[in-house]
This record gives sequence, C-alpha cells and structure tokens, in this order.
Amino acid sequence: MRKSAPVLILLLVLGLAALALFWLARGSDYDRSPLGNKGLELWLQAKGIPVLRSDPHVVQARSKVSLRIVPLSIRQGEAVASRPDDKTDGLGPENLAEEAGRYTLPTLIVLPKWRGSVSTEGVAGKSGLVATADISNELDKIGYSDFGFARSEAGFEEAQPHLQPGQPIKIALYQAQTFERSSLPSGCEEIVGMPLGALLLRCEDNPDVYLLSDPDLLNNHGLALADNAGFAVSLVQFLRGSAETRPVYLDTAGRPLDDETTVDEGKSYERSASDLQRFFAYPLSVIWGTLLVVAAICFWRGAYRFGPPLREASANIELSKTAAIDATARLLRLSGNDGRMAGQFVLHLLADKAQLLFGSGAGNQAGIARLFQRLARQDKAAAQALHAAAEALIERGHVMTRADLHRNLETFRKSLGSFDLGSR
Repeated sequence: MRKSAPVLILLLVLGLAALALFWLARGSDYDRSPLGNKGLELWLQAKGIPVLRSDPHVVQARSKVSLRIVPLSIRQGEAVASRPDDKTDGLGPENLAEEAGRYTLPTLIVLPKWRGSVSTEGVAGKSGLVATADISNELDKIGYSDFGFARSEAGFEEAQPHLQPGQPIKIALYQAQTFERSSLPSGCEEIVGMPLGALLLRCEDNPDVYLLSDPDLLNNHGLALADNAGFAVSLVQFLRGSAETRPVYLDTAGRPLDDETTVDEGKSYERSASDLQRFFAYPLSVIWGTLLVVAAICFWRGAYRFGPPLREASANIELSKTAAIDATARLLRLSGNDGRMAGQFVLHLLADKAQLLFGSGAGNQAGIARLFQRLARQDKAAAQALHAAAEALIERGHVMTRADLHRNLETFRKSLGSFDLGSR
C-alpha cells in the first residue's frame, strides 16, 4: 500500500495557505512597506495617542479628530511614489487647505520623496527620488509657489531640532529633503529645520496647514533611524496640542470631511466564515462532491498498484529480475548488440546457480568464484573450460563476431550441462 501521508500533508499546507490568503486584508502591502505609515500608527498608539485610519467608504467628522495627517502622493504614473489604494473622489491638495481653514483643523501635509519602486524593492538611492519639479507642481495647486528644494549630496544628514524649548531631538535622514530657505515666500515661517534647510513650514495664508518636506520622519523606514520616532511623537503632540484627547486622523484615502457626523456610505468588506460558505453552496457543492468522490476512487484504486502483495519476497525478486532481463534483452536486440546481452545472461545465470547452491546472499562476484571452486573439485577441466567461456562472454561478448559468440555460448552450455547443479 502506497503511503498517503505526504499527499495529506501537502493538502493540509495548501489549505492553510488558502485560508491565510482569504483572511489577509488587501492593500496592506504598501502600508507595511518602507514607505508606508503602519509603524507611525502603532507607535503613536503605544505612546497613548489614539489614531483613526481613513476608510474609502466612510466620511470622517471633523469634530471627532484633533489632527489630520495626509501623506501626499503624486499621481503621474507608476514610476513615482503612489499608494495603490488612493481614492480621492475629487479631493485635491487645494481642497485640503480649504478644509483646514474652514474647520480650523491642524493639517499636516507630508510631501513625497521616493518613487513607488522603493516600497517593493526595499532599496533607496538617488535613482529612487521623486523629481522636485513634480513636488513643486503639487504645491502650486495649494497656492505655495516658487518653493525650492535642497537635497543632501551625502548619504545621511543628522540634526537636533527643537520642537519644545530646551528639548533637542536627534534626527537622521537618508538623502535628506528640505525646503531651500532662500526660496521661501514672504509670510512662510520655518518651524523646524536643519543645517541643509527647512523641514516644517507654515504660511500665514493657510495657518492651519503645515508642510513637512521629508516623509522619512514619519514613514516605516525613517522611524527606525536615530530618534526619528521620538521626533514624530513630539511633532504630533506639538500640532494637536498637549491637552487634546481626540484621535489623530491618518488620511490615506483623501476624502472630504463632514461637519459634525461620521457618515458610513458603505460598509467596508470584511471577510468572515459566512463568506467561505458561499463556495460550498449549490451548484458549487455538486462540483466539490464530485471531486471528493473522484479523489476517493483514485485513493482506493491506487492503494494496490499490482494487486494484493505476494507472500514470498524471493518470488517477487525473481519476477522483477526476469522482467528487467527481458526488457534489457529486447533493447539490446533492437540495438543490434547481442553480445552484450549474452554477457549479461551468462553473468545472471552464474549468479542464479551460486544462489541455488549457497543461499540467497551468494549472487555476487564472491559467490560466483566460490561456485567455480566447487565445480573444479568435481571436474577441473570442465570447470576451466566453463570459466574461460564465461569470462570471454562477460568481458568481450560485446566485441565478438557472431561466429565467436555462437562458439563460446555452445562451449558454455555444454560445460555447464556436464555438472549436476539441480534445476530451478
């Protein structure tokens, strides 16, 4: 009976993989990538700051949140930084500033820096940076014109900015991206900066809107550098107010806010066990039933490959050996190499005779040598003739002419027939 354990284990592994894919939330790959913000959410919650994530089906109430964080993306093709779940419903950067002013809601707009390939490949370098012209175009839509950007030529840039008096926080940024101070329009105030340039700005035209030049201060990749994680917490507390208890709104969907009430325009799809039951409802149940019947028949019929097992192992061995010899002989005859076939026949015949006389373990070279020694004690001349013919056929049968092959085979047959070794 063939072992079915490996098949059952394989089916179990496939089933577990299917369940894992079934329960895995879609769209989470980017959020957990180096450019995502899942780490910021977990870190803020660990520090006692509640966080709300945007839902494409839910319109969030302004009154329920204390700070809105919007990681800005550039939607100009696959090559630039973008989130696969972006659904803005017509809300652009200009509307963000509009809403921030209307609701007096502190809004932090995080500018893009890396191309989308960085999130999948996990490799950041100069080739992965977004063009500054693309960032400027997005800022123009808000009304922030003529901003210049400075980017570090070195690998890492370090600084110790102050968000609270007397409390410097050490930050480190790879390929740091800042606003050029010389390009800042009048009325724009630098809140946080580093020697390279300004990191956080606020302009008097939109006093509730803050612009953060480098997203690595908040994304998964950057939070692990220096004390960037501590800076992120301090920045959020600074913008929302130390006495604020309402959650921070991490907005990756970019939908307009509601004045007072959170509106659920469509329940988000959540997988449950009841969804899995649909795969077993009629008419799919008929297909699954048929597959189970077919699988049961296959296992039943495949349990015994050649019928019931034979009791005697020796008979089984002889059947296998005979089948192998027959198959080899046919191949050799078709190839025109009868001499090689004759040599194998002689070798196997001598091995059989040795096993007949000395037991099942004597069908080897030592057993054949022992056979010739025994035959020499009966008739030395006949044994020598038999040994010479057998050796010639085994070693040189494949190069013999048909006449030599026939002559040696006849000598072997007559010499072997002169001894009484019993019959099979």
